[in-house]
Amino acid sequence: MLCPHCHTNVPTDATVCPHCSAYLGTPTSHPAHEFIFCEGCGARLSPKARTCPKCGRPAPGILSAEASASDLAAGKTASFPKLTDEVLKNRSSKPSAAEVLDVSLDPEKTNVLKIPVEESAGSKRHTDEDPYHRRKRPYGKVAAALVTLALVGGCAYMVVADPLGVMPGFYAEVQRQAAEMFPSREGMTPATGDAATDGADAAEETVELTDDTVLSGEAAYDRLLELYNQIGDFQDPLSDVIDDYNGGFLLSNLERRREASSSAYALRDQVQALRDELDAVRLEQDSPYAEDLEHLKQLATWMYNRVDVLCQSWDISLSYPDGERLSQYQSEISKPLREALDASGRNENLTLFEENFNSWRPRER
Repeated sequence: MLCPHCHTNVPTDATVCPHCSAYLGTPTSHPAHEFIFCEGCGARLSPKARTCPKCGRPAPGILSAEASASDLAAGKTASFPKLTDEVLKNRSSKPSAAEVLDVSLDPEKTNVLKIPVEESAGSKRHTDEDPYHRRKRPYGKVAAALVTLALVGGCAYMVVADPLGVMPGFYAEVQRQAAEMFPSREGMTPATGDAATDGADAAEETVELTDDTVLSGEAAYDRLLELYNQIGDFQDPLSDVIDDYNGGFLLSNLERRREASSSAYALRDQVQALRDELDAVRLEQDSPYAEDLEHLKQLATWMYNRVDVLCQSWDISLSYPDGERLSQYQSEISKPLREALDASGRNENLTLFEENFNSWRPRER
Protein backbone atom coordinates (compact mmCIF):
# COMPACT_ATOMS: atom_id res chain seq x y z
CA MET A 1 0.00 0.00 0.00
CA LEU A 2 0.97 3.71 -0.23
CA CYS A 3 1.88 5.82 2.79
CA PRO A 4 -0.68 8.71 2.93
CA HIS A 5 2.11 11.07 4.07
CA CYS A 6 5.13 10.39 1.86
CA HIS A 7 3.37 8.29 -0.86
CA THR A 8 5.96 5.52 -0.63
CA ASN A 9 5.11 1.84 -1.12
CA VAL A 10 5.13 0.09 2.22
CA PRO A 11 4.15 -3.45 3.19
CA THR A 12 0.46 -4.10 3.72
CA ASP A 13 0.86 -5.21 7.31
CA ALA A 14 3.13 -2.29 8.29
CA THR A 15 1.85 -0.02 11.09
CA VAL A 16 4.63 2.59 10.77
CA CYS A 17 6.08 3.96 7.51
CA PRO A 18 9.77 2.93 7.30
CA HIS A 19 10.56 6.11 5.36
CA CYS A 20 8.75 8.98 7.17
CA SER A 21 7.94 7.13 10.45
CA ALA A 22 4.27 8.09 10.15
CA TYR A 23 1.72 5.98 12.00
CA LEU A 24 -0.28 3.89 9.59
CA GLY A 25 -2.71 2.29 12.05
CA THR A 26 -3.32 -1.36 12.92
CA PRO A 27 -3.21 -3.95 10.15
CA THR A 28 -6.85 -4.87 10.85
CA SER A 29 -8.10 -1.32 10.20
CA HIS A 30 -10.11 -0.79 7.07
CA PRO A 31 -8.30 0.85 4.19
CA ALA A 32 -9.09 4.52 3.56
CA HIS A 33 -11.64 5.09 0.84
CA GLU A 34 -10.86 7.54 -1.90
CA PHE A 35 -13.34 9.91 -3.55
CA ILE A 36 -15.13 8.76 -6.68
CA PHE A 37 -16.58 10.78 -9.54
CA CYS A 38 -19.95 10.69 -11.26
CA GLU A 39 -19.84 8.98 -14.66
CA GLY A 40 -22.49 11.41 -15.99
CA CYS A 41 -21.45 14.97 -14.96
CA GLY A 42 -18.01 14.36 -13.43
CA ALA A 43 -18.95 15.69 -9.94
CA ARG A 44 -16.88 14.37 -7.03
CA LEU A 45 -18.89 12.02 -4.84
CA SER A 46 -18.40 10.70 -1.36
CA PRO A 47 -17.61 7.00 -1.07
CA LYS A 48 -20.91 6.59 0.80
CA ALA A 49 -22.96 8.47 -1.78
CA ARG A 50 -25.35 6.38 -3.81
CA THR A 51 -26.52 9.00 -6.31
CA CYS A 52 -24.99 12.14 -7.79
CA PRO A 53 -26.43 15.22 -6.02
CA LYS A 54 -26.20 17.21 -9.26
CA CYS A 55 -27.52 14.98 -12.02
CA GLY A 56 -29.10 12.12 -10.01
CA ARG A 57 -27.16 9.43 -11.81
CA PRO A 58 -26.32 6.32 -9.72
CA ALA A 59 -22.80 6.41 -8.32
CA PRO A 60 -20.27 4.03 -9.84
CA GLY A 61 -20.42 0.62 -8.20
CA ILE A 62 -23.65 1.44 -6.36
CA LEU A 63 -25.23 -1.71 -7.74
CA SER A 64 -22.25 -3.87 -6.90
CA ALA A 65 -22.69 -7.36 -5.62
CA GLU A 66 -22.01 -6.32 -2.03
CA ALA A 67 -24.49 -3.43 -1.86
CA SER A 68 -27.15 -4.38 -4.37
CA ALA A 69 -29.36 -6.22 -1.91
CA SER A 70 -29.37 -3.46 0.74
CA ASP A 71 -29.74 -0.67 -1.82
CA LEU A 72 -32.65 -2.28 -3.54
CA ALA A 73 -34.31 -3.08 -0.21
CA ALA A 74 -33.94 0.52 0.98
CA GLY A 75 -35.03 2.03 -2.32
CA LYS A 76 -31.92 4.25 -2.55
CA THR A 77 -30.99 3.50 -6.10
CA ALA A 78 -31.70 6.06 -8.81
CA SER A 79 -33.51 5.34 -12.02
CA PHE A 80 -34.15 7.31 -15.22
CA PRO A 81 -37.59 7.75 -16.83
CA LYS A 82 -38.38 5.64 -19.78
CA LEU A 83 -38.76 7.38 -23.14
CA THR A 84 -42.19 6.37 -24.39
CA ASP A 85 -43.90 7.42 -27.63
CA GLU A 86 -46.12 9.90 -25.75
CA VAL A 87 -43.13 11.58 -24.13
CA LEU A 88 -41.34 11.89 -27.45
CA LYS A 89 -44.48 13.35 -29.05
CA ASN A 90 -44.85 16.03 -26.37
CA ARG A 91 -41.16 16.94 -26.58
CA SER A 92 -41.31 17.40 -30.36
CA SER A 93 -44.22 19.87 -30.07
CA LYS A 94 -42.12 22.38 -28.08
CA PRO A 95 -40.07 24.95 -30.07
CA SER A 96 -36.37 24.49 -30.27
CA ALA A 97 -33.82 26.80 -28.66
CA ALA A 98 -32.91 28.31 -32.05
CA GLU A 99 -36.57 29.12 -32.74
CA VAL A 100 -37.03 30.76 -29.33
CA LEU A 101 -33.93 32.94 -29.75
CA ASP A 102 -34.87 33.88 -33.30
CA VAL A 103 -38.34 35.08 -32.24
CA SER A 104 -37.50 36.84 -28.93
CA LEU A 105 -34.29 38.65 -29.91
CA ASP A 106 -35.66 41.17 -32.37
CA PRO A 107 -32.94 43.83 -32.97
CA GLU A 108 -35.56 46.51 -33.65
CA LYS A 109 -37.30 46.08 -30.30
CA THR A 110 -36.23 47.72 -27.03
CA ASN A 111 -36.09 46.22 -23.57
CA VAL A 112 -38.34 48.89 -21.95
CA LEU A 113 -41.44 47.32 -20.52
CA LYS A 114 -44.67 49.05 -21.29
CA ILE A 115 -47.07 49.62 -18.41
CA PRO A 116 -50.69 49.68 -19.41
CA VAL A 117 -52.32 53.03 -18.78
CA GLU A 118 -55.18 52.75 -16.33
CA GLU A 119 -57.85 55.24 -17.21
CA SER A 120 -60.66 55.96 -14.83
CA ALA A 121 -63.50 58.38 -14.74
CA GLY A 122 -61.87 60.50 -12.02
CA SER A 123 -58.26 60.83 -13.26
CA LYS A 124 -56.12 60.10 -16.30
CA ARG A 125 -52.38 59.64 -16.51
CA HIS A 126 -50.43 61.59 -19.13
CA THR A 127 -49.13 59.27 -21.81
CA ASP A 128 -45.84 61.20 -22.14
CA GLU A 129 -44.99 60.88 -18.42
CA ASP A 130 -42.10 58.59 -17.49
CA PRO A 131 -43.65 55.76 -15.41
CA TYR A 132 -40.30 54.90 -13.81
CA HIS A 133 -39.17 58.41 -12.80
CA ARG A 134 -41.91 60.52 -11.36
CA ARG A 135 -41.54 64.25 -11.92
CA LYS A 136 -40.87 66.08 -8.66
CA ARG A 137 -43.03 69.08 -7.90
CA PRO A 138 -41.00 72.12 -6.67
CA TYR A 139 -43.46 72.92 -3.90
CA GLY A 140 -40.69 73.25 -1.28
CA LYS A 141 -38.62 75.70 -3.31
CA VAL A 142 -41.64 77.82 -4.16
CA ALA A 143 -42.64 77.97 -0.50
CA ALA A 144 -39.10 78.97 0.56
CA ALA A 145 -39.01 81.73 -2.07
CA LEU A 146 -42.35 83.10 -0.92
CA VAL A 147 -41.23 83.12 2.73
CA THR A 148 -38.00 84.94 1.80
CA LEU A 149 -39.89 87.57 -0.19
CA ALA A 150 -42.30 88.05 2.69
CA LEU A 151 -39.46 88.60 5.17
CA VAL A 152 -37.64 91.06 2.88
CA GLY A 153 -40.84 92.96 2.18
CA GLY A 154 -41.70 93.08 5.88
CA CYS A 155 -38.27 94.46 6.80
CA ALA A 156 -38.47 97.08 4.05
CA TYR A 157 -41.91 98.13 5.25
CA MET A 158 -40.73 98.45 8.85
CA VAL A 159 -37.82 100.66 7.78
CA VAL A 160 -39.70 102.87 5.30
CA ALA A 161 -43.14 103.17 6.90
CA ASP A 162 -41.88 102.96 10.51
CA PRO A 163 -45.26 101.97 12.01
CA LEU A 164 -43.77 101.75 15.52
CA GLY A 165 -42.06 105.15 15.33
CA VAL A 166 -38.61 103.89 16.38
CA MET A 167 -36.52 104.98 13.39
CA PRO A 168 -36.05 108.67 14.36
CA GLY A 169 -34.57 107.65 17.68
CA PHE A 170 -32.39 105.09 15.93
CA TYR A 171 -31.04 107.69 13.49
CA ALA A 172 -30.37 110.13 16.33
CA GLU A 173 -28.43 107.48 18.24
CA VAL A 174 -26.34 106.66 15.16
CA GLN A 175 -25.51 110.33 14.66
CA ARG A 176 -24.56 110.70 18.31
CA GLN A 177 -22.26 107.67 18.17
CA ALA A 178 -20.69 108.95 14.96
CA ALA A 179 -20.06 112.35 16.52
CA GLU A 180 -18.30 110.72 19.47
CA MET A 181 -16.16 108.46 17.27
CA PHE A 182 -15.28 111.13 14.68
CA PRO A 183 -15.20 114.51 16.41
CA SER A 184 -13.43 116.08 13.43
CA ARG A 185 -16.54 115.56 11.31
CA GLU A 186 -18.97 117.37 13.54
CA GLY A 187 -21.22 119.79 11.73
CA MET A 188 -21.29 117.77 8.48
CA THR A 189 -24.73 116.23 9.18
CA PRO A 190 -27.72 118.54 8.72
CA ALA A 191 -29.34 119.41 12.03
CA THR A 192 -33.03 118.94 12.75
CA GLY A 193 -35.55 120.73 14.93
CA ASP A 194 -34.18 123.37 17.25
CA ALA A 195 -30.63 122.57 16.19
CA ALA A 196 -31.50 123.50 12.61
CA THR A 197 -32.99 126.77 13.77
CA ASP A 198 -29.90 127.55 15.82
CA GLY A 199 -27.72 126.72 12.83
CA ALA A 200 -29.72 129.00 10.59
CA ASP A 201 -29.41 131.83 13.09
CA ALA A 202 -25.68 131.26 13.34
CA ALA A 203 -25.43 131.32 9.55
CA GLU A 204 -27.24 134.62 9.43
CA GLU A 205 -24.91 136.03 12.04
CA THR A 206 -21.93 134.74 10.04
CA VAL A 207 -23.16 136.44 6.91
CA GLU A 208 -23.49 139.72 8.74
CA LEU A 209 -19.88 139.58 10.03
CA THR A 210 -17.37 141.94 8.46
CA ASP A 211 -13.66 142.40 8.80
CA ASP A 212 -14.22 145.11 11.39
CA THR A 213 -16.64 143.05 13.51
CA VAL A 214 -15.30 142.34 16.99
CA LEU A 215 -16.45 139.02 18.38
CA SER A 216 -17.00 138.34 22.01
CA GLY A 217 -18.61 135.76 24.23
CA GLU A 218 -20.83 133.17 22.55
CA ALA A 219 -20.39 134.66 19.07
CA ALA A 220 -16.63 134.24 19.29
CA TYR A 221 -16.98 130.64 20.43
CA ASP A 222 -19.43 129.75 17.65
CA ARG A 223 -17.20 131.32 15.00
CA LEU A 224 -14.04 129.55 16.21
CA LEU A 225 -15.83 126.20 16.49
CA GLU A 226 -17.10 126.59 12.93
CA LEU A 227 -13.59 127.28 11.63
CA TYR A 228 -12.22 124.35 13.66
CA ASN A 229 -14.70 121.97 12.03
CA GLN A 230 -13.77 123.27 8.58
CA ILE A 231 -10.12 122.48 9.25
CA GLY A 232 -11.06 118.92 10.26
CA ASP A 233 -13.19 118.56 7.13
CA PHE A 234 -10.05 118.89 4.99
CA GLN A 235 -8.90 115.41 6.13
CA ASP A 236 -11.02 113.45 3.65
CA PRO A 237 -10.20 115.59 0.56
CA LEU A 238 -6.52 115.39 1.49
CA SER A 239 -6.71 111.57 1.38
CA ASP A 240 -8.13 111.79 -2.17
CA VAL A 241 -5.36 114.22 -3.15
CA ILE A 242 -2.73 111.76 -1.91
CA ASP A 243 -4.35 108.94 -3.91
CA ASP A 244 -4.34 111.08 -7.07
CA TYR A 245 -0.68 111.92 -6.50
CA ASN A 246 0.42 108.30 -6.05
CA GLY A 247 -1.41 107.23 -9.18
CA GLY A 248 -0.38 110.05 -11.51
CA PHE A 249 2.87 111.84 -10.69
CA LEU A 250 4.93 109.44 -12.89
CA LEU A 251 2.55 109.29 -15.87
CA SER A 252 4.13 110.05 -19.21
CA ASN A 253 0.96 111.71 -20.53
CA LEU A 254 1.09 115.39 -19.58
CA GLU A 255 -2.66 115.91 -19.85
CA ARG A 256 -3.39 113.08 -17.40
CA ARG A 257 -0.81 114.49 -14.98
CA ARG A 258 -2.51 117.87 -15.07
CA GLU A 259 -5.87 116.25 -14.44
CA ALA A 260 -4.52 114.29 -11.46
CA SER A 261 -2.81 117.35 -9.98
CA SER A 262 -5.89 119.59 -10.15
CA SER A 263 -7.28 118.26 -6.86
CA ALA A 264 -4.11 119.21 -4.96
CA TYR A 265 -4.08 122.79 -6.24
CA ALA A 266 -7.80 123.21 -5.56
CA LEU A 267 -7.46 121.95 -1.97
CA ARG A 268 -4.50 124.26 -1.35
CA ASP A 269 -6.61 127.23 -2.45
CA GLN A 270 -9.41 126.18 -0.07
CA VAL A 271 -7.02 125.91 2.88
CA GLN A 272 -5.52 129.30 2.06
CA ALA A 273 -9.01 130.82 1.96
CA LEU A 274 -9.62 129.41 5.44
CA ARG A 275 -6.38 130.89 6.68
CA ASP A 276 -7.51 134.26 5.37
CA GLU A 277 -10.78 133.91 7.30
CA LEU A 278 -8.84 133.17 10.48
CA ASP A 279 -6.68 136.25 9.95
CA ALA A 280 -9.86 138.32 9.54
CA VAL A 281 -11.31 137.25 12.91
CA ARG A 282 -11.34 140.11 15.43
CA LEU A 283 -11.74 139.35 19.12
CA GLU A 284 -12.35 141.79 21.94
CA GLN A 285 -9.40 142.84 24.03
CA ASP A 286 -8.34 140.25 26.61
CA SER A 287 -10.73 137.71 25.07
CA PRO A 288 -10.55 134.20 26.63
CA TYR A 289 -10.62 132.79 23.06
CA ALA A 290 -7.42 134.50 21.91
CA GLU A 291 -5.37 131.39 22.52
CA ASP A 292 -7.93 129.23 20.68
CA LEU A 293 -7.65 131.53 17.67
CA GLU A 294 -3.88 131.13 17.60
CA HIS A 295 -4.27 127.36 17.83
CA LEU A 296 -6.62 127.33 14.87
CA LYS A 297 -4.21 129.43 12.83
CA GLN A 298 -1.43 126.93 13.59
CA LEU A 299 -3.62 123.96 12.64
CA ALA A 300 -4.53 125.64 9.36
CA THR A 301 -0.85 126.33 8.67
CA TRP A 302 0.08 122.69 9.21
CA MET A 303 -2.76 121.60 6.95
CA TYR A 304 -1.63 124.07 4.28
CA ASN A 305 1.95 122.79 4.45
CA ARG A 306 0.77 119.19 4.05
CA VAL A 307 -1.01 120.10 0.82
CA ASP A 308 1.62 122.55 -0.39
CA VAL A 309 4.41 119.95 -0.32
CA LEU A 310 2.36 117.83 -2.72
CA CYS A 311 1.84 120.82 -4.99
CA GLN A 312 5.59 121.47 -5.02
CA SER A 313 6.19 117.89 -6.15
CA TRP A 314 3.50 118.32 -8.80
CA ASP A 315 5.26 121.46 -10.08
CA ILE A 316 8.37 119.40 -10.79
CA SER A 317 6.39 116.56 -12.39
CA LEU A 318 4.45 118.93 -14.66
CA SER A 319 7.66 120.62 -15.80
CA TYR A 320 8.58 117.58 -17.90
CA PRO A 321 7.17 117.46 -21.44
CA ASP A 322 4.52 115.09 -22.72
CA GLY A 323 5.72 111.54 -23.43
CA GLU A 324 8.75 111.79 -21.17
CA ARG A 325 9.57 108.73 -19.09
CA LEU A 326 9.36 110.09 -15.55
CA SER A 327 10.48 107.01 -13.66
CA GLN A 328 14.07 108.12 -14.18
CA TYR A 329 13.26 111.45 -12.49
CA GLN A 330 11.35 110.01 -9.55
CA SER A 331 14.01 111.00 -7.02
CA GLU A 332 13.96 114.64 -8.18
CA ILE A 333 10.16 114.79 -8.28
CA SER A 334 9.75 113.41 -4.74
CA LYS A 335 12.51 115.59 -3.25
CA PRO A 336 10.05 118.07 -1.60
CA LEU A 337 8.34 115.15 0.15
CA ARG A 338 11.64 113.85 1.55
CA GLU A 339 12.62 117.27 2.83
CA ALA A 340 9.34 117.51 4.78
CA LEU A 341 10.05 114.30 6.77
CA ASP A 342 11.14 114.37 10.40
CA ALA A 343 13.64 112.10 12.13
CA SER A 344 11.07 109.27 12.39
CA GLY A 345 10.40 109.29 8.64
CA ARG A 346 6.92 110.90 8.84
CA ASN A 347 5.70 114.20 7.51
CA GLU A 348 6.51 116.74 10.22
CA ASN A 349 3.34 118.79 9.64
CA LEU A 350 1.19 115.63 9.76
CA THR A 351 2.72 114.57 13.09
CA LEU A 352 2.13 117.99 14.70
CA PHE A 353 -1.40 118.19 13.34
CA GLU A 354 -2.44 114.79 14.71
CA GLU A 355 -0.86 115.45 18.11
CA ASN A 356 -2.72 118.73 18.70
CA PHE A 357 -5.95 118.63 16.71
CA ASN A 358 -8.20 117.03 19.33
CA SER A 359 -6.71 118.88 22.29
CA TRP A 360 -7.00 122.27 20.58
CA ARG A 361 -10.74 122.06 20.00
CA PRO A 362 -12.34 125.35 21.20
CA ARG A 363 -14.27 125.08 24.46
CA GLU A 364 -16.90 127.50 25.56
CA ARG A 365 -15.83 129.78 28.40
